Amino acid sequence: MRKYKIDMRRIYYLFTSILACIAITSCSEKDDIFNESPFTPQTYDVQGKVEKGPFISGSQISIQPMDEKLQVLGNMFNTAITDDIGNFILGSRKFATPYAEFMANGYFFNEVKGELSNGTLTLRALVDLENSNTANVNILTHLKYSRIKSLVSAGKTFDEANTQAQKELFAAFGLSKFCNKEVSSFSIIAGTDESAALIAISSLLLMERSEAAFTEYLSKLSADFGKKGCFSQENKKLIETDKEKLAEKLEEIKENIIRRYNSLGIDIEVKNLAYFVDWNNDGQAGNEILKEGENVYVEKSLIEVPNEGGIYNIKIESPIPLLLNPKKATTNIVIPDNSLKLYEGYKEIDKEINCECSLTENTLCLEIATLQSRKNKSKDIHLYDYFGNIVASINISQKGKLQNDTISQIPLLGVDGQAIVANIAMQMTEALNDYNIIEQYYNYNTTTNFVKSYVSPDNYRISSPWSNFYKVNRNLLTLKHFDKIILNVYEDYCNVLGAIYYSNLVYGWGAVPYFTDYEQLESLLVDGYQRVSADTIFNDLKCKLSSAIENLPEKKNESRKDINGFFFTSKDVARVLLANIHMYEGNYKEAQPLLEKVIENGFYSLYADNDIIFAFINNDELQTEGVITEAAIIPYITLSDVYLSLAECHYVKGDTATAEQYIQTVAETKKLNTTENNTIIKIKEVREQILLHSGTYFAFLKRTGLAKDACSIEEYQLLFPIPNSELMFNNAMTQNPGY
Repeated sequence: MRKYKIDMRRIYYLFTSILACIAITSCSEKDDIFNESPFTPQTYDVQGKVEKGPFISGSQISIQPMDEKLQVLGNMFNTAITDDIGNFILGSRKFATPYAEFMANGYFFNEVKGELSNGTLTLRALVDLENSNTANVNILTHLKYSRIKSLVSAGKTFDEANTQAQKELFAAFGLSKFCNKEVSSFSIIAGTDESAALIAISSLLLMERSEAAFTEYLSKLSADFGKKGCFSQENKKLIETDKEKLAEKLEEIKENIIRRYNSLGIDIEVKNLAYFVDWNNDGQAGNEILKEGENVYVEKSLIEVPNEGGIYNIKIESPIPLLLNPKKATTNIVIPDNSLKLYEGYKEIDKEINCECSLTENTLCLEIATLQSRKNKSKDIHLYDYFGNIVASINISQKGKLQNDTISQIPLLGVDGQAIVANIAMQMTEALNDYNIIEQYYNYNTTTNFVKSYVSPDNYRISSPWSNFYKVNRNLLTLKHFDKIILNVYEDYCNVLGAIYYSNLVYGWGAVPYFTDYEQLESLLVDGYQRVSADTIFNDLKCKLSSAIENLPEKKNESRKDINGFFFTSKDVARVLLANIHMYEGNYKEAQPLLEKVIENGFYSLYADNDIIFAFINNDELQTEGVITEAAIIPYITLSDVYLSLAECHYVKGDTATAEQYIQTVAETKKLNTTENNTIIKIKEVREQILLHSGTYFAFLKRTGLAKDACSIEEYQLLFPIPNSELMFNNAMTQNPGY
C-alpha cells in the first residue's frame, strides 16, 4: 500500500484561494443587485406614533425594509414605544429602498370604554420613507396594508398602489376629501380634521368588541378590502350596526380621549366627531348635521288652516339632508289597552290635526284633513337631522268646528275614570280641611298663640295638605296622560283642578316643586325636585286657566251632584281661580271683569246652597274642637266670595262707594253685622264670618297686607314651614326662612 504524505500547507493555500474566489464572486453579484436597483441606499431618521387610542409605553415595533415589489429586503429593525402617547424612535438607519413595513404590537387605550385594553393588538403600515421620515401606525394604515400589497402584486408601483388604496379607503367611509393626505401622517394628538377622522373610524370599528374580537374583525376587514378595495355587503351591514351604537357614544368617546391625554399632562382638542362619519351612506361624511353658522330656511313657519283643511307646499332650503321623523324615535308612553274604562262609552269627538307630510329635495307638502274637533288645534311639524335634532319647525293652527259648548259633547267618566277622580276628590278634601284648620290657627292666634304652637315642620296639619296635594297631582297627571293619548278631551278640566291645589301651595308655602309632566314622576322619586318660583307657577296656571275659560261650558257648576259634576267644571270656576291669582299678584284690573262675568251669568245667588259655585264634601256633620272647626262642606268658591273680591277690586282702584255696595249686599243677605268703618277691614270682617272655611281667607289677608297685624305673626310666618317629612325625602328641598 502506497503511503501519501499530506501537505497541509498546500491544502491551506488551496482553501484560501477558493474562499477568495467565492468572496469576489459574491461581491460581484451584490454589486450587480445594487446596480440593477433604481434606488440609492439612504439613511433615514425614522420615528412616529402608534395609535388606536395611543399604544402604551413598552409596546414593540418592528420595521422590515422592503423592495419595490414589497418583498423582504435585509435585516429587520426592532424598537419600542417610549411613552404612553405612542411615540417610538428608531433613529438613523440605512435602507436600500425607501419602502418599509411597520408592525406594532401592544396594549392601547380603548377610547370607547375609556380604559386601557385587556389584551394586545397588532397594527401594520406600509410606508415610503422618501416622503416622510415620520411614519405613524394606525387603523387606517392597517386597513390599506393588504390593498397596497395586492395592487403592487398586480403590477402597480408603490406610489400608484398607495394612491389608489387611499382613494378607495376614504371613499368607503365617505371621507374622500382626505384621499390625498397620507394616512401615516394622521395622529389623534394633532387636533385636526384628520385627527377626528382617524378617531371616528377607529371608534366605529372598535365599538363594543373585545380585543380578541376586534383583532379578528380587523383581519376580516383588511382581507376583504385588500381584494377589491371595498367592503362586502356582510361587512357593510356590520358597519351600519356599529354606526347606530356610535351615534349614542360620540360625546363620551371625545371626553374619554381628552381625559386620557390630560392624565398624561397633555391638552388636546377633539373636533365634533359627528362630522366625520357618513351616517346616511351618501358618500359624504358630515353633511347630515348643520355646521356652525348654517341654517335651514323654511318659507313659512306658521300656517293657519280652516276647519276643512287643505294642501300646502312649503319651500325649503337646507345644506343637509332632512328627515320628517327622527331616525331613532323613542317614547316611554304606554298606550292603555281596552281594559282601561276611562270614559263612559268611547267616541272620537275631539281628534288632533290629521296631517300627511311628504318631503322632496326642496319642498315640504302638507295634506291637512278636516278637523274633527270642537276646539281650535295646533300642531308642530318638525324637520330633523340624522341625530334627531330639530332643525326647523312649521306650526299648523287649524280652526275647530264651532259648536255650543255642552258637557254632552264630551264622554262622561267611565268606571276607571270615576275611580281616579273620586280618589282625587277625597285627597283634595282632606288637604283643604287641614289647610282650613291652619287658617284658623292664624285667625285665632291673637288670643291663643296657635301659630307658634302648631305651625311647625313636624305638625301633621302642615304635612297633610302638602302631601295630599302632591298625591292629587300624581293622580291627575295620570288621568291627563292616558286621556291625552286616547281622546285628549279632559285637559282643561284637569288643569282647573290642578290650579286649585297648586295655587294653595303657593299661597301657603311660596316657591314649591312644580311638575306637570307624567313622564317626570318616576325620575322625581329618584333625583328629587327643586322649588319653582311663584311667578313661574302662576304664569303657567294663568295660561291654563285662560284656555279653560275659552273651552269649558258656560253653565251652572254642580260640583256636589256626583263625581262627574265634580270633575266637569264650568267657565265660572276657571274665572274665579284666575281672578284670585291676579289679585294675589296685585293685578286687580285683570281680575275685575272675570268676577263681573260670574255675577252677570246669573247661575247663582247669595241665598243658602245656591251661593256655592264649587265645594268639597267633607263630613256628615260639623266637628268642633274649641274654636277650631271642621266644616261638613268646604265651600271653596262661592258667590259671596265673588262679591267680596269685587268689593276689594273697586276699593283698590279708589271706588269705595261701589265697594261698599257689594259688601252691604252680602251682609244684608247673610244677616251679618258690620262694625268697621274702613272698607278693607269691613271686607275682612265679613269674610271672617262666612268664608273662614273656604281655603281663601289667609290668601286674602296676605294680598291685602293685613296678615301680620290681624294674626299677630312675624314676617317669616307669612309662609308655612316645609314639612320635615318632605325635607327627609327630597334632598333638593330647602326649608322656608325662620323655621
